[in-house]
Amino acid sequence: MANQKLLEVFLDTKRILCSNDYYIHIPKKIIHVTNSENMIPHLMGMQYIGKPDMFTGDRGAYMIKKGRLKYDSLEKLIRKYYRGADKQASMLAMVNGKIDNLHRIEDMLSTYSVLYLYDVAANPDSELKTDYLLVNHLEEMVLQLGVVKAEHKKLQVYHCNSFMVAYKKNEDYDLHYRNLTQHYEISKIVREDKITKRSEVIYQSMEAEKRELMGIEKMLVSASVPVNEKLIKAIFRLNQKFGEYHTLDMLSDSEQIIKKCRNKRDEALVKDFISLWRERTDGI
Repeated sequence: MANQKLLEVFLDTKRILCSNDYYIHIPKKIIHVTNSENMIPHLMGMQYIGKPDMFTGDRGAYMIKKGRLKYDSLEKLIRKYYRGADKQASMLAMVNGKIDNLHRIEDMLSTYSVLYLYDVAANPDSELKTDYLLVNHLEEMVLQLGVVKAEHKKLQVYHCNSFMVAYKKNEDYDLHYRNLTQHYEISKIVREDKITKRSEVIYQSMEAEKRELMGIEKMLVSASVPVNEKLIKAIFRLNQKFGEYHTLDMLSDSEQIIKKCRNKRDEALVKDFISLWRERTDGI
């Protein structure tokens, strides 16, 4: 039902952003991103349909969850707070675009494309109200996720405060980042479940992958473990699945690795590794 659309988008975004923490690895720094459901109405564009803070933050989240703010009421609210048919139409199109595209935030964080992080704070002339802009170039569009440092936090943590989709057929698709001078290629993104604290690598650049494979090989050679490509890739897959680099001591502790398994796929991955490991280390 159309009237349930706001709630459905809210809950889907909550599943993606609020159940997990994300760790974005760039050279010499890791950006820790954590979110609460109170940030979702802003990502949905609810700040544009009424008075300031009327439908954002904890109030906006409550109204969406309780059905007091529904999809069918957006046009009426925009007509109330904006004058002129053209202005009303453009605002409604913008809000609908944010709502319709918010599901792409999952593609933003887990992708085969090359990801870049632009340092907005290093460019004081920028009009973007965010500290970093995560940019993902797809074939026909560019996904852009803004993250800002959380206020009143002793730890260096960030949260998402904007999500934009720009289509490459438009001349100004790169408007928000074309003049940002400082940017980094993201090497890795690790997703960590907030409750279980289990981690998984959901993105890794090709260069970072090459470096990790070489590091695994050097580690095995230094311990006189007979090396082959199959074993190296099996260890790499363990690192990806469980979101951490496995040292020789960790690889040798089969019992602890098995305890990390969450499902049958994990168990199959671990069993394949253990079989290879025992075969290559027998007698060492």
